[in-house]
Amino acid sequence: MLSQTQSMIVSIVLLNLLGQLSPGPDMLIISKTALNHSRRAAFCVALGITTGVAFWLTLTIEGYSAILHQLPWLQNTLMLAGGSYLIYCGWQMLQTVIPKNNVTVQPLQEKHFFWKGLITNLSNPKIVLYLGSVMSMAMADVHKPTLKYEIMIILLVQVLLTLCLMLWLFSLPVVKRNYLNWCLIIDRIGGFAFIGFGGWLYLQVFSSWLHH
Repeated sequence: MLSQTQSMIVSIVLLNLLGQLSPGPDMLIISKTALNHSRRAAFCVALGITTGVAFWLTLTIEGYSAILHQLPWLQNTLMLAGGSYLIYCGWQMLQTVIPKNNVTVQPLQEKHFFWKGLITNLSNPKIVLYLGSVMSMAMADVHKPTLKYEIMIILLVQVLLTLCLMLWLFSLPVVKRNYLNWCLIIDRIGGFAFIGFGGWLYLQVFSSWLHH
């Protein structure tokens, strides 16, 4: 039988895993990079995303989710900036064309992929509110103040492992071969999805303005 603390940790990890596996910018960017580039490049994206999650978890643990609740203008500003970046990424994906055989594609540096993963994750500040609700059980445990930091490490390992599994699956030769046949359609869908996520952030901001 699991102890109460162990059961709470398992629940938090499962909740975070379900949230991570739901379609979103992080999953789109990791899958697209794994399909179009090397596993090493996709791993750099995964490291960037995990770094972003570490940033949001730190803010959550230090109580910044409460600050965002008290300062809606700050949250709205971050959401508008994040929405703009996601729309930009979506627009870039919609411009995708199939490269000709005689065109040499310059390899991108690994830090480019790291920053792309990091900025994509940071583009959605509402994640800190989600993590605040997920971590609320641990943060309320006054008997073990270090528990929230232990769970933070567990969640970061879980996030990175999940991303590594995703990039491995999408970088399999059979998956890449099928992707080449459908790359334009997939990129169009991904582009519209990114624009949709960015538009959703804009909509959340405008909705909050209307209700004030």
